Amino acid sequence: MVENLISRHLVALFMILIFSIVLHFRKSFRNLEARYFWLTIISCFLLVVEDLLETMTAENPALRIWRILFSVIGYTYRSTAVLGLLLVIIPKEKRSFVLWIPSLITLIICSTAFFTDIAFGFDKDYHFYRGPLGLVPFVVPVFYLILILWVFLKHYTRRNSSGRYIILICGVFCLAATGVDVVYGGVRLNEAIIFSSVCLFLTLFSHDNRLDPLTGLLNRKAFYDDFKAEGRSVRAVVSLDMNGLKRLNDSQGHKAGDEALMAIGKCISEVTNHDTLAYRIGGDEFLILFFHDHEEKVCQVEEQIKESVSREGYSISSGHAMRDSGGNPEDVIRVSDSRMYEDKANYYRQNDRDRRRSFRENTSGMN
Repeated sequence: MVENLISRHLVALFMILIFSIVLHFRKSFRNLEARYFWLTIISCFLLVVEDLLETMTAENPALRIWRILFSVIGYTYRSTAVLGLLLVIIPKEKRSFVLWIPSLITLIICSTAFFTDIAFGFDKDYHFYRGPLGLVPFVVPVFYLILILWVFLKHYTRRNSSGRYIILICGVFCLAATGVDVVYGGVRLNEAIIFSSVCLFLTLFSHDNRLDPLTGLLNRKAFYDDFKAEGRSVRAVVSLDMNGLKRLNDSQGHKAGDEALMAIGKCISEVTNHDTLAYRIGGDEFLILFFHDHEEKVCQVEEQIKESVSREGYSISSGHAMRDSGGNPEDVIRVSDSRMYEDKANYYRQNDRDRRRSFRENTSGMN
């Protein structure tokens, strides 16, 4: 019997071991989120142990209390394992104790099996049966899965990204495994969860490699990849370049320059949506690709960024270009860059006149 149980869990144990090794040595990956991956890994391992112990107690009616205990642990950790994945991807400001409540509800309802069969029980022949609330331990993981899909699709996927399809497939896989567990029993949900954990880790790792670590915008490599794949869908471009970064670095240090770039990145992120992709191309250069041809909205985004950057105490030059039907997307970027450089030249001409005027005023005051 033990051999059969081990073989049934062999795939899950293998993936738990491999994922634990990867996560242990990938210490730089999202330190906070890594803790929640460990929550899922440990929960899945405990589910394997629980199934082994519960199966052994199922052979002896004298061990009924132990069987109930192991069943309660198993049902509770199903929810906790999926909750760990939700905590990995949900925005930090939205993580709260409220997310734990469904798991606690599962624990409370299943614990009633010690004195009632409202959740589950055993008949006179020691056969398992579900009570009126017997599906709660499965409804809660499904609820967490739906939240995971919603959060991931909203915050982590871009247009036509492979991650979108991978996570959708994992979600369907987990839902199907839940159905199998409900109808036929077994521990297929355990395998589905740990498999999905590995896929989520790889997807997030790939996602993070596309980001600029300073501003949180997409990086230069991501731009080349996206433009190669989706360049023909680009309808407009906005080019942006910070004014005075070198002077700021020379006068106040590179830390001040980094803070300025982070502020600009935040201003850009606040006005972009699913119809746009924003990049830090390098240094103080930024680029936004638009996948719609509403020039009024493009100009509005451009002005909003300049105003937001100004409120932060910095200055940025910009230029935009629309793509005509049949036009070359590379030409659109060249036109956008050209207009941005014109705006930058005007800024420095005006800035130079202001400095000369200020100098003359100060000199005349001395006389």
